[in-house]
Amino acid sequence: MLLHGLLGSGRFWGAEFDQLANDHRVIAPDLLGFGRSPHPDHGYTADDHADAVAATLDGLGITTAAVVVGHSLGALIALRLAARRPARVAAIVAFGPPLYPDPETAKRYIGGLGGLTALLALDTPWARRACEWMCDHRAVAGWLAVALHPELAISVALDSVQHSWASYSRTLSEVIVSARAAEWLEGLTIPIVVVAGDEDRVVDGAYLDGLALRSRMTLERWAGAHDLPLSRPADCAARIAAVAANEALSGTPLSERL
Repeated sequence: MLLHGLLGSGRFWGAEFDQLANDHRVIAPDLLGFGRSPHPDHGYTADDHADAVAATLDGLGITTAAVVVGHSLGALIALRLAARRPARVAAIVAFGPPLYPDPETAKRYIGGLGGLTALLALDTPWARRACEWMCDHRAVAGWLAVALHPELAISVALDSVQHSWASYSRTLSEVIVSARAAEWLEGLTIPIVVVAGDEDRVVDGAYLDGLALRSRMTLERWAGAHDLPLSRPADCAARIAAVAANEALSGTPLSERL
């Protein structure tokens, strides 16, 4: 199960990740409120997102615990899913998780990104007006995103505007800024592999170090920034495959884990 980050969609996981389907069933959904998923006016807490992912697995008739992979926001949802529905998750691979000790630290890291990114990343009147304009002019906004981010695949850039103000702002506030990562990690016994880029300005490296010491989380630092699944897709796919292979050898059917 591949979970994208904020402002993303399932198409974030490009062709390099298709190789995972050679040995495993691969699911890359659009998270609730993003891409082509429903955009309700309510919800978007961490539990809402985790329950939507669980419902996707249920709807597809998945009968085994999944290796859940998340980038950024998706990593937080993966952790919440494991805490809330432990029988659903066999292992987690998290790329660039925005884990912070408190909301003030979260806002400081997000605001520290600077420029247009910080302007749109925080719940401000400017961000709301920008988001609402994109919703009203989605086609134009999509191609503007393509022009501003030539490093992205066109499909990824176009999908970055497929959200509503409610889905964006409430997810940012409820899942990222207000995340209780330390609580979610308590009691988890599944393998959790966290990969952080050494130039990732979103990640609180010191806090991740502390979490790794207090939990079963394995922390790896790679060369790169926040976009490792885009900048190093082959390496990310290989790391996922290694975790999935281990779980295939030791995994227990969901019906036996319940």
